[in-house]
Amino acid sequence: MNLRNRRALSATFATTALVTGAFTALPATASAADQAPMRCEGYTYSKVIKLGKPWYASRGPVVSKRNSSSSKSTLVYSIKTTKTRTTTWGGEASASVGWGIAQVEAKTKYEVAKSVAKGRTVTNRMTVDPGKRGYTQPMVEYQKFQVERWRELGNCKHDRIEIVGILKGITSSLHFAECQTRKASCTPKP
Repeated sequence: MNLRNRRALSATFATTALVTGAFTALPATASAADQAPMRCEGYTYSKVIKLGKPWYASRGPVVSKRNSSSSKSTLVYSIKTTKTRTTTWGGEASASVGWGIAQVEAKTKYEVAKSVAKGRTVTNRMTVDPGKRGYTQPMVEYQKFQVERWRELGNCKHDRIEIVGILKGITSSLHFAECQTRKASCTPKP
């Protein structure tokens, strides 16, 4: 093989090696169209937030009994309720109290009563220390909830659209405030 042919063959091998190496060294890349950003379904939903602590409202009068025994006794109080209590909704006019209750019950652990009627007899069993007078009063427990409307955007982020309203809901329709004393009276506390 002459020198000219050897140089040509050598150059061919070198070119082949360079080209092959270039193809194997390049990382696989995709076009921008192949790497589309993450997409989410766009939808709206409701979210419920509990606001503050519960508070109590009376359903009837304060009643009392004295434990005249020398040991603790369980006294039974039967009380006729004199007040009707209701759950209230403040907010979007197109939403009702029933809709607000449904949102709270679906998205929290709370059950909410729409209303509690008067004229019912309720019973409380209270343990009273010897020689003391026990006082009790029927109550309802209220809790405030904020109902919001949210949406998921196409980029998978979430955005609050609006506050739909505030529900002041009855979360316990049979709650008793109690106290006991040797003095003339005391104010029952929930």
